[in-house]
Amino acid sequence: MKKTILLSLVFVLSLSANLAQANEITSDFLKQEIELAYNHYLNAEPQSGLFALETLARLIESDTTGILLSEVGPNTLCFTYVRIGLLYEKLGNQEQAAIAFSQAIKSNSGNAELSVLKASVLKLDEKAA
Repeated sequence: MKKTILLSLVFVLSLSANLAQANEITSDFLKQEIELAYNHYLNAEPQSGLFALETLARLIESDTTGILLSEVGPNTLCFTYVRIGLLYEKLGNQEQAAIAFSQAIKSNSGNAELSVLKASVLKLDEKAA
């Protein structure tokens, strides 16, 4: 019985330590992740770009304080979702594209139309390519 309790305690402590580390994401780390994800988006296969961008979106959303997003730019999450939607469109998956575009609009507080967001992202991507 004591071993079971001890193992449970060790598991809970290690889990809470991992969660604490996850909440200590620095802006430099996030900027590196953004650069890596966008590099995959622009230069790799669509599936690789999707994986990188979806991981980035989850990472940005894990910042419950909003401090990191303010440091990397308020449109970062929105534009990430637009790019995810564009990749899904490229792969012919309109349903997933619509979900991503909906998340883009939601993360932008509904302040812009999808066509404007897409045009902004495509313009930025042209400059980067």
